Amino acid sequence: MLGMERVFFSLAALAVLAAAATNEPVSKYIVYLGHTGSSKPEAVTSSHHQILASVKGSKESSLVHSYKHGFNGFSAFLTEAEADSIAKLPGVVKVFRSKKLSLHTTRSWDFLDSFSGGPHIQINSSSGSDVIVGVLDTGVWPESKSFDDAGMGPVPKRWKGVCDNSKITNHSHTIHCNKKIVGARSYGHSDVRSRYQNARDQQGHGTHTASTIAGSLVKDATFLTTLGKGVARGGHPSARLAIYRICTPVCDGDNVLAAFDDAIHDGVDIVSLSLGLDDGDSISIGAFHAMQKGIFVSCSAGNGGPGLQTIENSAPWILTVGASTIDRKFSVDINLGNSKTIQGIAMNPRRADISALILGGDASSRSDRIGQASLCAGRSLDGKKVKGKIVLCNYSPGVASSWAIQRHLKELGASGVILAIENTTEAVSFLDLAGAAVTGSALDEINAYLKNSRNTTATISPAHTIIQTTPAPIIADFSSRGPDITNDGILKPDLVAPGVDILAAWSPEQPINFYGKPMYTDFNIISGTSMACPHASAAAAFVKSRHPSWSPAAIKSALMTTARFLDNTKSPIKDHNGEEASPFVMGAGQIDPVAALSPGLVYDISPDEYTKFLCTMNYTRDQLELMTGKNLSCAPLDSYLELNYPSIAVPFAQFGGPNSTKAVVNRKVTNVGAGKSVYNISVEAPAGVTVAVFPPQLRFKSVFQVLSFQIQFTVDSSKFPQTVPWGYGTLTWKSEKHSVRSVFILGLN
Repeated sequence: MLGMERVFFSLAALAVLAAAATNEPVSKYIVYLGHTGSSKPEAVTSSHHQILASVKGSKESSLVHSYKHGFNGFSAFLTEAEADSIAKLPGVVKVFRSKKLSLHTTRSWDFLDSFSGGPHIQINSSSGSDVIVGVLDTGVWPESKSFDDAGMGPVPKRWKGVCDNSKITNHSHTIHCNKKIVGARSYGHSDVRSRYQNARDQQGHGTHTASTIAGSLVKDATFLTTLGKGVARGGHPSARLAIYRICTPVCDGDNVLAAFDDAIHDGVDIVSLSLGLDDGDSISIGAFHAMQKGIFVSCSAGNGGPGLQTIENSAPWILTVGASTIDRKFSVDINLGNSKTIQGIAMNPRRADISALILGGDASSRSDRIGQASLCAGRSLDGKKVKGKIVLCNYSPGVASSWAIQRHLKELGASGVILAIENTTEAVSFLDLAGAAVTGSALDEINAYLKNSRNTTATISPAHTIIQTTPAPIIADFSSRGPDITNDGILKPDLVAPGVDILAAWSPEQPINFYGKPMYTDFNIISGTSMACPHASAAAAFVKSRHPSWSPAAIKSALMTTARFLDNTKSPIKDHNGEEASPFVMGAGQIDPVAALSPGLVYDISPDEYTKFLCTMNYTRDQLELMTGKNLSCAPLDSYLELNYPSIAVPFAQFGGPNSTKAVVNRKVTNVGAGKSVYNISVEAPAGVTVAVFPPQLRFKSVFQVLSFQIQFTVDSSKFPQTVPWGYGTLTWKSEKHSVRSVFILGLN
């Protein structure tokens, strides 16, 4: 197998040498050719070699990946001129560089269940064991207890995947698949930082996401012996996992497409992908062809919040998932010398005994010429002034990370640190130095004590876990928000799910701290939309297990129209800053897996309808035929507003400007509830917006009957100041048993 690695390196080297001979730089490109048609995989790969030979004028090939199962294409090392030449060939949809993508880095399932009055699964049930979730991530640590297959039945006979150990040279690295992990593939082993040549996880991220989706029950799981202690489990423990290691450790776009291609071939039902930040081509193309094959795709929304227009993975055939909190926090007691106890937030296993409490700004060094001592950044502090003391630092993550501050203060001999944070929804880790983060009134109390007292002191206690906190959920400050800059006519994110301080399995070879003696754990607590995505993927798997014939769009609709919009105090869900969360922040709301089982109505979308949506994205007729294998044309009036999406976004431009204040949107719903049922419309709209729905009542005579309706939005722009660009509300179809809720957002100025 080592020889195969040498062949790969020789091909890459040949490409580089050939480019060097012509003084042209070489890069890895993806050549997208659309659907595979009826060609055999071997013939498809042969055609890829022929294309490369036609532009390189050589029999030597720089082919990296050949996509031949779910769609047609390849990646290869090319010069820009060669890439341009291929792009002009007939039958080529698109050529683009393979870009680097970034990862979007127990109690959570109990919290979600609390809204439904009980567990959404029977813990010992094998229901749903035929559902297979493909996890495209950093791999898996298969020996984790979370992947125990005790009590699981045989692997579904339709499964075509493999447990690939063909490239390993150290047999102790072998992954032994079982009835829980039914397949494991890996891509891109040329990276010298990759210790393992199979799907074994050296980073921990993939193990964490996989166990969140379908981890088996593990009692007394905990982080650092005490935090978050309880039963760790995935959202759908009876589901199977297929692992596709695409980050080794770098996440290349061409690896993403190779994994999608294999996952489609292998027979997964769900794809879960917690990464992004490329131009969207790789993920969007792979997800499109997965959707064509009936595979549901769930992706993280990104960690670019709280700013608007930061959303990622926004294609309408993808479920885009933002992050929210759960009803648990890790509290740290800060005991001040005036006998007051302040509550900080942190994952802090350490104690700082009574010590002098000082401001970082009062301990500046002579070298601090730009006033960074208050931030405890760089070498701005005087070691003699902070030694043995607890230091209050104004936290500015763009200047110095919490890890860098801890390291700096520990080297100077400080006994502890308190970070003053404007607002935060996640617990900061203090693994190298006792510490806590404070905000709001807690910070005000400490500042008042420092201002009005002499010889100020404090102690810091190890963190303890508090559950059933209120309000929850709250939208995470880091969670990316809409509108989508590429298409503001599709409302994103679709929904939110728990993504803050999530406990799940971890790779025991990945340290959880950055400095000092490495610390290892079998379970780790981390935050990100990376953690939210697998919660939604598990919910989708849960719905799929009960409704195996439902399309990806029907499952998405069920999750969105049943999402919760009230927190555990029965108030509207809030953003991180305390304001009511808008649809650009939380989409339809927080997932409710139990409610999604019985949505009443669904907004279904066929693959052909998604293809018509592409007409609005400037794809040509020839490109659409290559992508779908069908003879399709775009009608002049095709509009993204007509995509049968469960939410509605009408940009201001669609109202035609100040002289036209009306917009019309058409939708259709499929009855998946009682055969004979009647639904009446209920509308909540902002002042100045009139919403008329025709007809206002839907009468269904049978299951799976489809009925259409039209929505007319009329906006009186004089009712809105120029500073209010958007207004939002809801359309809800109500029957005796169901409420089918759709959020809408309208451009006002």
